[in-house]
Amino acid sequence: MSEINQLSLFGIDLSGLHRRAILGIQQLVWGDEAGLRAWFSPEPQYCSLADLEAAADAEMPPPGDSFQVLLPESQVLFTGMTLPSSAEIFMQEAVAAHVDANSPFPEEETCWGSRIVDRSDGSLLIDIIIVARSTAEVAALAARRAFASHDVVFGLSAESNNARIPLIGYQDPGLQTPYLANLKQFALSLAVGAAGTAFLTSIPVIWSMQTAQQYSDLLQETEKRSRDIVAVRGALVAAQERVFEAERFFSEHASYRPWLHKVAAVTPDSVYLNRLSIKEDMLTVSGFAVNAADYQAILAEAALFSDVTAPSAFTLDNRAKRERFTLTMTLSQEGAQ
Repeated sequence: MSEINQLSLFGIDLSGLHRRAILGIQQLVWGDEAGLRAWFSPEPQYCSLADLEAAADAEMPPPGDSFQVLLPESQVLFTGMTLPSSAEIFMQEAVAAHVDANSPFPEEETCWGSRIVDRSDGSLLIDIIIVARSTAEVAALAARRAFASHDVVFGLSAESNNARIPLIGYQDPGLQTPYLANLKQFALSLAVGAAGTAFLTSIPVIWSMQTAQQYSDLLQETEKRSRDIVAVRGALVAAQERVFEAERFFSEHASYRPWLHKVAAVTPDSVYLNRLSIKEDMLTVSGFAVNAADYQAILAEAALFSDVTAPSAFTLDNRAKRERFTLTMTLSQEGAQ
């Protein structure tokens, strides 16, 4: 009941998935399907029980450190069965039930072993050996005596027409030690190779990251050094803009100084000017003169101006005792030289 609860999730039976996972691991590591045992397990050595006893009587050392001792055919019952491939996850239970149904020995006195010898047409052909436990114990005791003075591990097996089948419960764990050591060494080598490959593939990434960091540091340092330069450049640009605006502003106004000197040079001391303005090429002067008409004539004859006119009539200012005038004239190119 506890097993069912452990293999159930939200009412879904996961026992089938669990069995298939276990079967996949067994086939990969211990089965002949993946080929790992063929690659990494040393070739097992077989010897018959009679040969083993004869070598022990002759005090001959065994030619190896691990053996599968073959039981005599006369002491082994051979049988077989066929299962659908889909039922392989239940093979142990099926073989155990087949053994119970076909063994001539009581259940507690029955030893057995099995091996898949053929996979075809969606079926599994399984060879099964059945041995009396007393027979297995006698054979194991004889093997232990033969190997007593030597560090040898062994298991009991029987040879059918199709395969050599190990007897369950009579296999020394040391038989798997070389295979597991080779497999561990291979896994370690594979892990080291994968780690080396990962390291080699990560070198360009690490180099790119370091280069990017160096460029980032260089950029920050350059920005820090150029901050003052950027500030000076900004101030220079602002000053240039102000100069440009000033030049544009003053370019729209005529220079008064040269024309003021020219007008003063031709103006008699009896004439007082109180206003002078220039707009584009038009000069306007206002002031007081003893005789405004004479002053107009003087300006006209100076060859500095053209079209000297009075936009309004001359008037007499009693307080200044002079004539008030306003004269306009066009600036000539010759006067500007």
